[in-house]
Amino acid sequence: MALTPPVSPIGSAAVSLNDYGLIGNEKTGALISRHGSIDWACLPRFDSPSVFARLLGAENGGFHQVQPHVRYISHQLYVPGTNVLTTFFELRRGVSLVLTDFMPMGPPGSTIGGDPRIIRRLVARGAPVEVRIEADPRFDYGRSVPHWTLSKELAAAQSGAARLYFTAPWPWRGENAGVVALGKVAPGRPEFAQVRWGDAPALEPSESTLLSVTDAYWRGWVSPSDAPLRRVAARWHPWVERSELVLKLLSHADSGVFVAAPTTSLPEWPGGGRNWDYRYVWIRDAAFTAQVFLLLGHVGEARAYVGWALDRAAEVRDGGELRTVYTVDGGAPPAEVELPHLAGYRDSRPVRVGNAAADQRQLDIYGEILDSARLLEHVDPAFVRDRWATIEWLAQRTVDLWSLPDSGIWEFRTRPAQYVHSKLMCWVALDRAIQLAQAFGKTDPIDRWRRAAEEIRAAILSRGYDDRLGAFVQAFDHPVLDASALRISLDGLLPANDPRVLSTIAAVEQTLARGAFVQRYTGDDGLAGPEGSFLLCSFWLVESLAKSGQMERALEHWRTLLDIANPLLLFSEQFDPVAKEPLGNFPQAFTHIGVLRAAFALGLMSTEA
Repeated sequence: MALTPPVSPIGSAAVSLNDYGLIGNEKTGALISRHGSIDWACLPRFDSPSVFARLLGAENGGFHQVQPHVRYISHQLYVPGTNVLTTFFELRRGVSLVLTDFMPMGPPGSTIGGDPRIIRRLVARGAPVEVRIEADPRFDYGRSVPHWTLSKELAAAQSGAARLYFTAPWPWRGENAGVVALGKVAPGRPEFAQVRWGDAPALEPSESTLLSVTDAYWRGWVSPSDAPLRRVAARWHPWVERSELVLKLLSHADSGVFVAAPTTSLPEWPGGGRNWDYRYVWIRDAAFTAQVFLLLGHVGEARAYVGWALDRAAEVRDGGELRTVYTVDGGAPPAEVELPHLAGYRDSRPVRVGNAAADQRQLDIYGEILDSARLLEHVDPAFVRDRWATIEWLAQRTVDLWSLPDSGIWEFRTRPAQYVHSKLMCWVALDRAIQLAQAFGKTDPIDRWRRAAEEIRAAILSRGYDDRLGAFVQAFDHPVLDASALRISLDGLLPANDPRVLSTIAAVEQTLARGAFVQRYTGDDGLAGPEGSFLLCSFWLVESLAKSGQMERALEHWRTLLDIANPLLLFSEQFDPVAKEPLGNFPQAFTHIGVLRAAFALGLMSTEA
C-alpha cells in the first residue's frame, strides 16, 4: 500500500499559521491547511461551539481532511478576486490533485448565501490520484464524540441536537472515532465532498453551480478600481484586495457587524497564557472596518454597521453605558471560561471561550462610533441625520464619562487608569459630534460640547505628554510609552508635523520598535509572559511616518511588513520577528485594517509629493 504522506502533527512546533487559509459565508469561517485539513470551524456561526478544532487540540479537537494517499508537496492560492481557496498537491512530474474549498455565497436575497456547509472539489491532473477523505468531528469544542449513521456515500454525525452530514464520492466506513472514504479521482472528472450543518445537503443546485455562483459573488463584491483606496494604493493591489476580502469574510451578513477574528486562543506567545476569544463584535474593531470599507466604496456595509452600533446605543437606559463587546446578534458574550481538555495551539494553555473584556469600561468606543457616523454622513447624510437623537446621546454620555478611568484600548486587566488613547477618542467623539451638529443645523449643544472637547484636549496636552520622554504616554502622569499615542495625529488632535507628534514617533521607534516591528507598550500589564510584536501598531507607525513626511522610512517598514504575510497574504494579530512566526488570532481584522490604512496614507503622500 502507498505510504500516507507525512503531515506535521498539529500540536508540534512545526505547525504554523503560515500553512492556513480562511474560507467563509459571512456567518462563520473555516481554517484549512495546505495539507487539505479543516482544522478549525465553528458552525453555524462564528461564536458557535467548534466542530473542528484540531488547531487547538491534536488528539480531541476534530478535523475533516482530504489528501492524496501518496507523498506530495503542497501549496495554496485563492482564486483571484475571491475567497475560494485552492490547494495544489504535487505528486510527481505532471501529476497533481487540485482541491478547491468554499462555502456557498450568492446574490443578496438568494437562498444560497450563508448556506452552512463546506464544499470541497477534487480534480486530478495528469493521471488518476488515490485519495483519502477522513471525517472526525468533535462537537462542543471537542468535548463530545458523535454517534455515526452511515449510508454509502452519506454519513451523519450526531451529538444531542447537533448534527453534521458528510458526503464523499465513495462509501464511508468507520475508523477509530471517525469515518474514512477511499477512492480514485480520474482526470477530467471532478469529484466533490461536503460538510453540512443541520440537514443533509440538497441535490440542487449542484456543487458545480454553487462554485460558479460563489465565484461570481466574490468577484462582483470586490471594490471597483476607481474606489478611493484602490485608486490611491493601486501599486499594492494584491495586499489591498486580500485585506478587503478578509474583512468581508469576518462580517456577519444578518446583522451587518464584523468579528475581530474567526478564532479563539491562538497564543500571543508560544506556550504563554495570553490566549483570548476574538469571535465577537468589538465596537472599536468593527468601526475601524466600517471606516476602511467607506474608502473602498462599500457604503452598504458601512451603513449597516453604523446603524447596528447606533441601535445598540439606543437600547442603553438612562445612566447606562455601551458594551465594549457584543455577540453577532447584539447580545452579551458568554462568561469567559477555560477548556482544560484542549492542549492549545503549540501546547499553549489555557484555551478560552467567552471574553471578560465585555464587562470592561472602554471609553474610546464613543469616539469610534461617532467618527464612523461622521464619515458615513459624507455619502449618506439622510441615514445619519435620522439617527440624530442617538448621536446626541452618545456625545452627551462622552461629556459625562470622559474624566473617568477605564481599561483602555488594550483591555488591561489591572486597575482602570486615565489612558491617553481613551481621552483622545473622547475628544474625537465630541469633535465629530460637533461637525455633525453643524452639518444638520443642530446648534443647541455645540457650545457645551466644544467646551468639553477643549477641556479634554487641554488635559491630554498637559498631562498626557511627558517632556522628559519627549512623547505622549500611556496614561495621565504615568511616564510609560504606548504605541497608541501614534493616534494623536492620525485622529486629528494635532497636525502630523507638530513637534510633539514627531518626537512621539521617534520615541516609539527608539523604544518600542525593532525595525518595523512594534510592541504595544512597556511596563507591567498584570499578565504573565511576553507577547509578539503587535502588527496594527506596526502599520500605525508606517501611517504616522508617511503622514509626517518621513516617506523613506515609512516605505522601508512597509515593505518589511508586507513580506511577513503568509503565502495567502493573510496576517495574524502579532508576529515574532526572530522566529518569523505569526502569533495570535488569525486572520486578524485589526491587522488587515492597518494594512489598508497604511496603504492609503502611503498612496496619498506619494501623490501629493
